[in-house]
Amino acid sequence: MSKFSASDAAFVGFRLVREHPRTVAVWAVLMTVLSLISSTITIKLAGPQLTEFMAISADKDASPETMLAVMGGLAPLMGVSLIYSLALYSVILAAVNRMVLQPGDNRSAYLRFGPDEVRQAGALILVNLILLAVYFAAILVSAILLGIGIAAGGGAIAGLAGLIGFVGVACLMIYFAVRLSFASTMTFDTGRIAIKSSWTMTKGHVGAMLGAYVLATVMAVIVYLLVMTIVAAVGVIASGGITGLGGLFEPDMTSLETFFTPIGVARAVFAGVISVLTSLIVFSPAPEIYRILKAGGAAPVETGV
Repeated sequence: MSKFSASDAAFVGFRLVREHPRTVAVWAVLMTVLSLISSTITIKLAGPQLTEFMAISADKDASPETMLAVMGGLAPLMGVSLIYSLALYSVILAAVNRMVLQPGDNRSAYLRFGPDEVRQAGALILVNLILLAVYFAAILVSAILLGIGIAAGGGAIAGLAGLIGFVGVACLMIYFAVRLSFASTMTFDTGRIAIKSSWTMTKGHVGAMLGAYVLATVMAVIVYLLVMTIVAAVGVIASGGITGLGGLFEPDMTSLETFFTPIGVARAVFAGVISVLTSLIVFSPAPEIYRILKAGGAAPVETGV
Protein backbone atom coordinates (compact mmCIF):
# COMPACT_ATOMS: atom_id res chain seq x y z
CA MET A 1 0.00 0.00 0.00
CA SER A 2 1.33 3.44 -0.91
CA LYS A 3 2.37 5.62 2.01
CA PHE A 4 2.64 9.34 2.51
CA SER A 5 3.73 11.68 5.27
CA ALA A 6 0.78 13.48 6.82
CA SER A 7 3.02 16.28 8.09
CA ASP A 8 4.69 16.77 4.71
CA ALA A 9 1.30 16.89 3.00
CA ALA A 10 0.03 19.42 5.54
CA PHE A 11 2.89 21.81 4.79
CA VAL A 12 2.79 21.55 0.99
CA GLY A 13 0.89 24.87 0.82
CA PHE A 14 3.89 26.66 2.29
CA ARG A 15 6.10 25.04 -0.34
CA LEU A 16 3.80 26.27 -3.08
CA VAL A 17 3.95 29.81 -1.71
CA ARG A 18 7.74 29.65 -1.65
CA GLU A 19 8.03 28.17 -5.16
CA HIS A 20 5.42 30.41 -6.82
CA PRO A 21 5.68 33.89 -5.27
CA ARG A 22 4.58 35.65 -8.48
CA THR A 23 1.53 33.42 -8.76
CA VAL A 24 0.61 34.12 -5.13
CA ALA A 25 1.01 37.86 -5.77
CA VAL A 26 -1.26 37.70 -8.84
CA TRP A 27 -3.85 35.72 -6.92
CA ALA A 28 -3.73 38.19 -4.04
CA VAL A 29 -4.33 41.16 -6.37
CA LEU A 30 -7.21 39.38 -8.10
CA MET A 31 -8.77 38.33 -4.79
CA THR A 32 -8.52 41.91 -3.53
CA VAL A 33 -10.30 43.18 -6.64
CA LEU A 34 -12.94 40.46 -6.29
CA SER A 35 -13.38 41.35 -2.63
CA LEU A 36 -14.05 44.98 -3.54
CA ILE A 37 -16.44 44.00 -6.33
CA SER A 38 -18.35 41.53 -4.15
CA SER A 39 -18.62 44.12 -1.38
CA THR A 40 -20.00 46.65 -3.86
CA ILE A 41 -22.59 44.15 -5.10
CA THR A 42 -23.50 43.25 -1.51
CA ILE A 43 -24.05 46.88 -0.58
CA LYS A 44 -26.07 47.57 -3.72
CA LEU A 45 -28.29 44.52 -3.26
CA ALA A 46 -28.83 44.56 0.49
CA GLY A 47 -26.47 46.87 2.38
CA PRO A 48 -29.03 48.31 4.82
CA GLN A 49 -30.79 44.95 5.22
CA LEU A 50 -27.51 43.24 6.03
CA THR A 51 -26.70 45.87 8.66
CA GLU A 52 -30.17 45.45 10.14
CA PHE A 53 -29.80 41.67 10.14
CA MET A 54 -26.51 41.89 12.05
CA ALA A 55 -28.11 44.20 14.61
CA ILE A 56 -31.14 41.93 15.08
CA SER A 57 -28.91 38.84 15.36
CA ALA A 58 -27.16 40.47 18.31
CA ASP A 59 -30.51 41.31 19.95
CA LYS A 60 -31.58 38.49 22.26
CA ASP A 61 -35.11 39.90 22.44
CA ALA A 62 -35.69 39.92 18.68
CA SER A 63 -38.72 37.86 17.65
CA PRO A 64 -38.50 35.04 15.06
CA GLU A 65 -40.98 36.94 12.88
CA THR A 66 -38.71 39.97 12.76
CA MET A 67 -35.72 37.79 11.94
CA LEU A 68 -37.56 36.04 9.10
CA ALA A 69 -38.79 39.34 7.69
CA VAL A 70 -35.25 40.71 7.52
CA MET A 71 -33.91 37.46 6.06
CA GLY A 72 -36.50 37.69 3.30
CA GLY A 73 -34.88 40.92 2.18
CA LEU A 74 -31.54 39.13 1.96
CA ALA A 75 -32.77 36.44 -0.45
CA PRO A 76 -31.35 38.10 -3.62
CA LEU A 77 -27.99 38.53 -1.91
CA MET A 78 -27.95 34.90 -0.81
CA GLY A 79 -28.62 33.74 -4.36
CA VAL A 80 -25.85 35.87 -5.83
CA SER A 81 -23.46 34.85 -3.03
CA LEU A 82 -24.13 31.17 -3.69
CA ILE A 83 -23.35 31.49 -7.40
CA TYR A 84 -20.30 33.66 -6.72
CA SER A 85 -18.91 31.22 -4.13
CA LEU A 86 -19.45 28.23 -6.41
CA ALA A 87 -17.65 29.93 -9.31
CA LEU A 88 -14.83 31.23 -7.11
CA TYR A 89 -14.08 27.94 -5.39
CA SER A 90 -14.33 26.02 -8.66
CA VAL A 91 -11.61 28.23 -10.15
CA ILE A 92 -9.45 28.11 -7.00
CA LEU A 93 -9.69 24.33 -6.61
CA ALA A 94 -8.86 23.76 -10.27
CA ALA A 95 -5.90 26.14 -9.98
CA VAL A 96 -4.53 24.44 -6.85
CA ASN A 97 -4.94 21.02 -8.47
CA ARG A 98 -3.18 22.30 -11.59
CA MET A 99 -0.35 23.77 -9.52
CA VAL A 100 0.26 20.46 -7.72
CA LEU A 101 -0.40 17.96 -10.53
CA GLN A 102 0.71 20.01 -13.54
CA PRO A 103 3.25 22.53 -12.19
CA GLY A 104 4.59 23.25 -15.68
CA ASP A 105 1.23 24.50 -16.93
CA ASN A 106 1.60 27.90 -15.29
CA ARG A 107 0.14 30.19 -17.96
CA SER A 108 -2.29 32.76 -16.59
CA ALA A 109 -0.97 32.02 -13.10
CA TYR A 110 -2.68 28.59 -13.25
CA LEU A 111 -6.07 30.29 -13.46
CA ARG A 112 -8.61 29.29 -16.10
CA PHE A 113 -12.33 29.27 -16.62
CA GLY A 114 -13.19 26.32 -18.82
CA PRO A 115 -14.27 22.66 -18.73
CA ASP A 116 -12.06 21.83 -15.74
CA GLU A 117 -13.70 24.56 -13.67
CA VAL A 118 -17.19 23.53 -14.76
CA ARG A 119 -16.49 19.97 -13.66
CA GLN A 120 -15.16 21.31 -10.35
CA ALA A 121 -18.48 23.07 -9.84
CA GLY A 122 -20.33 19.83 -10.52
CA ALA A 123 -18.14 17.90 -8.08
CA LEU A 124 -18.61 20.59 -5.42
CA ILE A 125 -22.38 20.47 -5.77
CA LEU A 126 -22.53 16.68 -5.62
CA VAL A 127 -20.18 16.37 -2.65
CA ASN A 128 -22.09 18.99 -0.67
CA LEU A 129 -25.42 17.36 -1.49
CA ILE A 130 -24.07 14.01 -0.29
CA LEU A 131 -22.75 15.54 2.93
CA LEU A 132 -26.05 17.34 3.45
CA ALA A 133 -27.98 14.09 3.01
CA VAL A 134 -25.64 12.28 5.42
CA TYR A 135 -26.05 15.09 7.94
CA PHE A 136 -29.86 14.99 7.89
CA ALA A 137 -29.88 11.19 8.11
CA ALA A 138 -27.48 11.28 11.05
CA ILE A 139 -29.53 13.98 12.79
CA LEU A 140 -32.67 11.84 12.34
CA VAL A 141 -30.98 8.81 13.90
CA SER A 142 -29.62 11.01 16.70
CA ALA A 143 -33.12 12.36 17.39
CA ILE A 144 -34.48 8.81 17.55
CA LEU A 145 -31.76 7.82 20.04
CA LEU A 146 -32.54 10.88 22.13
CA GLY A 147 -36.23 10.01 22.08
CA ILE A 148 -35.45 6.48 23.22
CA GLY A 149 -33.29 7.86 26.02
CA ILE A 150 -36.08 10.17 27.18
CA ALA A 151 -38.62 7.35 27.02
CA ALA A 152 -36.28 5.08 28.99
CA GLY A 153 -36.25 7.42 31.94
CA GLY A 154 -34.80 10.76 30.83
CA GLY A 155 -32.18 12.47 32.94
CA ALA A 156 -28.77 10.85 32.65
CA ILE A 157 -29.90 8.36 30.00
CA ALA A 158 -31.25 11.11 27.77
CA GLY A 159 -28.07 13.16 28.29
CA LEU A 160 -25.90 10.18 27.39
CA ALA A 161 -28.01 9.48 24.30
CA GLY A 162 -27.72 13.13 23.26
CA LEU A 163 -23.94 13.07 23.73
CA ILE A 164 -23.58 9.86 21.75
CA GLY A 165 -25.73 11.30 19.01
CA PHE A 166 -23.71 14.54 18.84
CA VAL A 167 -20.35 12.76 18.75
CA GLY A 168 -21.67 10.22 16.26
CA VAL A 169 -22.91 12.92 13.86
CA ALA A 170 -19.59 14.78 14.07
CA CYS A 171 -17.53 11.64 13.47
CA LEU A 172 -19.72 10.51 10.59
CA MET A 173 -19.51 13.90 8.87
CA ILE A 174 -15.73 13.99 9.26
CA TYR A 175 -15.42 10.44 7.91
CA PHE A 176 -17.51 11.16 4.83
CA ALA A 177 -15.72 14.46 4.22
CA VAL A 178 -12.33 12.72 4.23
CA ARG A 179 -13.51 9.84 2.02
CA LEU A 180 -14.86 12.35 -0.52
CA SER A 181 -11.92 14.75 -0.30
CA PHE A 182 -10.29 13.41 -3.48
CA ALA A 183 -13.38 14.23 -5.56
CA SER A 184 -12.02 17.61 -6.67
CA THR A 185 -8.53 16.35 -7.52
CA MET A 186 -9.68 13.18 -9.27
CA THR A 187 -12.27 15.14 -11.22
CA PHE A 188 -9.49 17.44 -12.42
CA ASP A 189 -7.06 14.60 -13.18
CA THR A 190 -9.47 12.24 -14.95
CA GLY A 191 -11.60 14.82 -16.76
CA ARG A 192 -14.82 13.42 -15.31
CA ILE A 193 -16.69 14.00 -12.07
CA ALA A 194 -15.22 11.37 -9.75
CA ILE A 195 -17.17 10.78 -6.55
CA LYS A 196 -17.04 6.98 -6.33
CA SER A 197 -13.35 6.99 -7.23
CA SER A 198 -12.58 9.23 -4.28
CA TRP A 199 -14.38 6.85 -1.94
CA THR A 200 -12.42 3.90 -3.36
CA MET A 201 -8.99 5.49 -3.35
CA THR A 202 -9.16 6.93 0.17
CA LYS A 203 -9.91 3.52 1.69
CA GLY A 204 -7.29 2.67 4.29
CA HIS A 205 -5.90 6.21 4.41
CA VAL A 206 -8.55 8.03 6.45
CA GLY A 207 -6.50 8.40 9.62
CA ALA A 208 -3.39 9.78 7.92
CA MET A 209 -5.42 12.02 5.62
CA LEU A 210 -7.42 13.40 8.54
CA GLY A 211 -4.17 14.14 10.37
CA ALA A 212 -2.86 16.06 7.35
CA TYR A 213 -6.08 18.03 6.95
CA VAL A 214 -6.28 18.91 10.65
CA LEU A 215 -2.65 20.03 10.74
CA ALA A 216 -3.13 22.11 7.58
CA THR A 217 -6.22 23.73 9.10
CA VAL A 218 -4.32 24.57 12.27
CA MET A 219 -1.52 26.11 10.17
CA ALA A 220 -4.07 28.14 8.22
CA VAL A 221 -5.56 29.49 11.46
CA ILE A 222 -2.10 30.41 12.74
CA VAL A 223 -1.29 32.23 9.47
CA TYR A 224 -4.63 34.03 9.62
CA LEU A 225 -4.04 35.18 13.20
CA LEU A 226 -0.47 36.21 12.40
CA VAL A 227 -1.49 38.30 9.40
CA MET A 228 -4.42 39.76 11.33
CA THR A 229 -2.10 40.74 14.17
CA ILE A 230 0.29 42.47 11.77
CA VAL A 231 -2.55 44.30 10.03
CA ALA A 232 -4.04 45.34 13.37
CA ALA A 233 -0.68 46.66 14.56
CA VAL A 234 -0.25 48.68 11.36
CA GLY A 235 -3.81 49.93 11.74
CA VAL A 236 -3.19 51.10 15.30
CA ILE A 237 -0.08 52.98 14.22
CA ALA A 238 -1.79 54.53 11.20
CA SER A 239 -4.98 55.53 13.02
CA GLY A 240 -3.33 56.62 16.22
CA GLY A 241 -5.27 54.27 18.45
CA ILE A 242 -7.17 51.02 18.75
CA THR A 243 -10.53 52.73 18.25
CA GLY A 244 -9.73 53.19 14.58
CA LEU A 245 -9.75 49.44 13.99
CA GLY A 246 -13.52 49.06 14.15
CA GLY A 247 -13.92 49.58 10.42
CA LEU A 248 -11.19 47.05 9.70
CA PHE A 249 -12.95 44.07 11.25
CA GLU A 250 -16.59 45.26 11.27
CA PRO A 251 -17.07 47.39 8.14
CA ASP A 252 -20.07 49.66 7.76
CA MET A 253 -21.86 48.26 4.70
CA THR A 254 -24.83 50.60 4.86
CA SER A 255 -23.64 52.45 1.75
CA LEU A 256 -20.69 52.65 -0.62
CA GLU A 257 -19.56 55.89 1.00
CA THR A 258 -19.30 54.36 4.47
CA PHE A 259 -17.54 51.24 3.17
CA PHE A 260 -14.99 52.64 0.73
CA THR A 261 -12.80 54.39 3.26
CA PRO A 262 -9.04 53.85 3.64
CA ILE A 263 -9.76 51.31 6.36
CA GLY A 264 -12.33 49.57 4.12
CA VAL A 265 -9.86 49.26 1.25
CA ALA A 266 -7.19 48.00 3.65
CA ARG A 267 -9.64 45.37 4.82
CA ALA A 268 -10.17 44.23 1.21
CA VAL A 269 -6.41 43.91 0.73
CA PHE A 270 -6.16 41.93 3.96
CA ALA A 271 -9.00 39.66 2.83
CA GLY A 272 -7.35 39.10 -0.55
CA VAL A 273 -3.98 38.14 0.86
CA ILE A 274 -5.29 35.94 3.65
CA SER A 275 -7.77 34.12 1.38
CA VAL A 276 -4.97 33.17 -1.02
CA LEU A 277 -2.64 31.95 1.73
CA THR A 278 -5.29 29.95 3.57
CA SER A 279 -6.67 28.48 0.34
CA LEU A 280 -3.24 27.17 -0.66
CA ILE A 281 -2.61 25.77 2.82
CA VAL A 282 -6.00 24.08 3.20
CA PHE A 283 -6.66 22.91 -0.38
CA SER A 284 -3.20 21.64 -1.39
CA PRO A 285 -2.83 18.57 0.89
CA ALA A 286 -5.51 16.56 -0.96
CA PRO A 287 -3.93 16.83 -4.44
CA GLU A 288 -0.47 16.25 -2.94
CA ILE A 289 -1.62 13.06 -1.19
CA TYR A 290 -3.41 11.96 -4.36
CA ARG A 291 -0.26 12.57 -6.41
CA ILE A 292 1.80 10.40 -4.06
CA LEU A 293 -0.77 7.59 -3.93
CA LYS A 294 -1.19 7.64 -7.70
CA ALA A 295 2.57 7.49 -8.21
CA GLY A 296 2.54 4.39 -5.99
CA GLY A 297 -0.06 2.72 -8.22
CA ALA A 298 -3.01 3.19 -5.87
CA ALA A 299 -5.27 5.17 -8.22
CA PRO A 300 -8.47 3.52 -9.49
CA VAL A 301 -9.39 4.62 -12.97
CA GLU A 302 -12.86 3.69 -14.13
CA THR A 303 -15.39 4.76 -11.54
CA GLY A 304 -16.93 8.21 -11.88
CA VAL A 305 -20.25 9.49 -10.61
